[in-house]
Amino acid sequence: MKILIVTPRIPYPPYRGDKLKIFNLIKYLSKNHSVSLLTFYENEEQLNGDFREVEKITTSAFAVRRTWVESLLSVGKGIFSKLPFQVLFYQSAAFGEKLREITRDDSYDVIYFHLIRTTQYLKYVEGTSAIKVQDFTDAVSMYLSRYLVAEKNPIKKLGIGEEAKRIEVYEKEAQPFDAIYVCSEKDSDYLSARYNGKKISLLMNGVNLETFTPIDILYEANRIIFTGNMPYFANSDAAVHFANEIFPLVCNEIPDAKFYIVGQKPPQQVKALASSNVIVTGFVEDIRAEYCKSAVNIAPIRFGAGTLNKVIESLALGIPVVSTSMAISGLPAEIKSKIPSADTPSEFAKLVIDVLRNRERYAKESEVLSSIIRDKLSWDTILSGFEKELESLISSKRGKSSPIKEKAV
Repeated sequence: MKILIVTPRIPYPPYRGDKLKIFNLIKYLSKNHSVSLLTFYENEEQLNGDFREVEKITTSAFAVRRTWVESLLSVGKGIFSKLPFQVLFYQSAAFGEKLREITRDDSYDVIYFHLIRTTQYLKYVEGTSAIKVQDFTDAVSMYLSRYLVAEKNPIKKLGIGEEAKRIEVYEKEAQPFDAIYVCSEKDSDYLSARYNGKKISLLMNGVNLETFTPIDILYEANRIIFTGNMPYFANSDAAVHFANEIFPLVCNEIPDAKFYIVGQKPPQQVKALASSNVIVTGFVEDIRAEYCKSAVNIAPIRFGAGTLNKVIESLALGIPVVSTSMAISGLPAEIKSKIPSADTPSEFAKLVIDVLRNRERYAKESEVLSSIIRDKLSWDTILSGFEKELESLISSKRGKSSPIKEKAV
């Protein structure tokens, strides 16, 4: 197949979230197919650094410059339109024309649009014969509705509410795509109901088994870890909520407990949590070691959507997890049914305390989950299924006599 990936952010470095998914997608599909990339870049440093790293694993790569000032001006100009702010932020005629230019010869089998921010660029390729795939990753309207309930700041609440209304309408703009993907069954069910039964397919988050292989390292008896991309509000909210509402209850029973908040670019409200027993590390090079040094990994997420990398990565390493029901709602039933979960501070604290006091028992149970995760949620397993689905979509649309372009060897 000849595949073009359209994504709003350079998928490098592949540490968390959407960058991690796209990087692994390119890496896997490039083994047997021709994979090209179109993305934005902000400055020359980004172009000559992160973009060049991704370029190494693609057949070809294209980038269009987009500065923060241009993005903010675009949002300002469209403030009274009905378009979501995050769509306006990435609205670029130059990007659309570049997409039109590189697809003009109609040589691509698949054009994959990553995140709702790229839905707007479908119109530039409508005349091509390629399969058009939209990967929302999450049901954004569901995420924002939960965010709205959790947010207490009245000004932020106003902005979130407005964006939620715009997204709810705009999500239906993806109706013409040949396939729409999200990363969990919960997101799929939610969107399918809104699309009058249109099939919403699954492309779940996975684990890189080369990276998340257990290592021989001693864990610290009462070390609790929470990881994530900290500018993402669901993560910063979870860190603050655990530190203020749950961790004191844990410390009442286990005074020497330590809470490690690990993740890049922690906002001020997270940095302010730092104390003798709350450690805010910021970015770390080796997240695997941080997991393995910990007695328990927590996911006290109060709102959000999708499947959380922090949960499946930890379980792949055999590290016990305590979670809210929401944080694991996107996982397959056979996995989430075996993860201790609670939704009130007192119940969540009781579970954390129990894991710390009975860590060996929980570790054995986590080893069983590790085997399931590694079997069903490795990137190779997930993306081999996705690869077959793309080939099936092409065959259905073009007819089985139409050739599928393989990567030149």
